[in-house]
Amino acid sequence: MAAPSKSSIKNLTALDSAALDCGVCECPLKPPIFQCEVGHMVCSECKEKMAAAETCHACRRTLAGGYKRCYGAEHIVECLRVPCPNEAYGCSAKLARYNQSAHLLACRCRPHHCPAEGCTFVSDVLSELEVHFVNTHKWPSTNVYDGTANLALVDGFNVIMPYPDSPPKEGWFVAPMRDLNHLFLLKVTRESYGRVVTPIHIRARNAGKCRLKLAYETPCGTQRLEYAFNVPSTHLSASGGLSSLDDRFDFVVPKSVQPLDMDTIKVAFSCWYPDNRNL
Repeated sequence: MAAPSKSSIKNLTALDSAALDCGVCECPLKPPIFQCEVGHMVCSECKEKMAAAETCHACRRTLAGGYKRCYGAEHIVECLRVPCPNEAYGCSAKLARYNQSAHLLACRCRPHHCPAEGCTFVSDVLSELEVHFVNTHKWPSTNVYDGTANLALVDGFNVIMPYPDSPPKEGWFVAPMRDLNHLFLLKVTRESYGRVVTPIHIRARNAGKCRLKLAYETPCGTQRLEYAFNVPSTHLSASGGLSSLDDRFDFVVPKSVQPLDMDTIKVAFSCWYPDNRNL
């Protein structure tokens, strides 16, 4: 019988992808790969951790000389390629399965997931995410021109839209930015001592680092407190992307300056980009 052509194995279906995972840590196998005498495979890290083991982790057969190198499995793992999960958003990368997680962290085609709890909205266009924030969740949105504005923030999420141009003349229409690269969310949380403002910088592909300054004045206007700091950026590339804000800077407006019974707090906002890229 004639040997099957190479083209016949272009499209493969893995009935059990776990067969290519380490039998101990369950991570995708990558060279070097090791096995017991009947073929139960482990990665190199787990093999080192079990160096003193006398029996296989799966079948409990005696390991005469420990786990042995499995060159055949290494060749198979290296030959197989899987598409990037972001293929639908334009990524054409074909990856070794064990490289998939690392690729996703840097993939240029990562879509943006809405951070609202329970929301499943996803888009690879940042301007569409802003429209979703405003139309679906009714989060207030403010246009910021030339990187500076005085804001009236409500509790919850506030959307800040940076425009690189000067403010339009009265009566002029402001067209949406379809090639939006940056977007801010200012999350306001009411505490017993005042309002806490947590800034989130959402960036699209190729966006640069951002620096932010927030300030408030005392009611009589005699004193002003401001903080300037680098803002950690996120792509919102996974649902629940804002599940942890522990590494973010919080700006506190004390209740002695703006009482808790006020519906909004007044904050001066400035942003700029050290790498001099456009907004």
